[in-house]
Amino acid sequence: MPRLIFIGGVPATGKSTMARYLERETGIKRVSMDDLKEAIFDLAGYHDREWSRQVGMIAWPTFQKLVELHLSRGEDVIAEATFLWPHDKDWLHQVAETYQASLYQIWMTANPLVSRERFIDRAHHNRHPGHCDTREDVIGSFTSRFFNRTYIPHPIKGKTLVIDTTDFNAIDHELIHLFIN
Repeated sequence: MPRLIFIGGVPATGKSTMARYLERETGIKRVSMDDLKEAIFDLAGYHDREWSRQVGMIAWPTFQKLVELHLSRGEDVIAEATFLWPHDKDWLHQVAETYQASLYQIWMTANPLVSRERFIDRAHHNRHPGHCDTREDVIGSFTSRFFNRTYIPHPIKGKTLVIDTTDFNAIDHELIHLFIN
């Protein structure tokens, strides 16, 4: 039975860091929404925030198909995206049922003020410019949408682990390994 390990949460909570870590430690292939968007930016260019949103709409079906491709071959897969919306849960359950996969949700969370500061820092230092995260209107929009509230994990037919990344040094990596095994 393949495992679909999905890592979700608001921006700048460490989803990509955790997904890369798990890929390195376990050898399980990772599919990243941001990596797909950035590959499209590199091929097609980038312009403004609306362009970034449109690229996201192009990347999402590809992300889904890549996750499904791994599962169709009986392979475990790590899927990394925000997974904030109710339709995400529906898709995850449908995919798990179709491919007889076990669902493992790793939900990343952090103090919203810490996430906001990380978001601003990465936008200015190590984020692909195609995301257009450095613009003040984007920072303001993300602050009101993501950094002024707490999002909770999806109620799924599977296992859930919530990881608070407010202090990256406090993460229990052994617990994460036990959770996915």
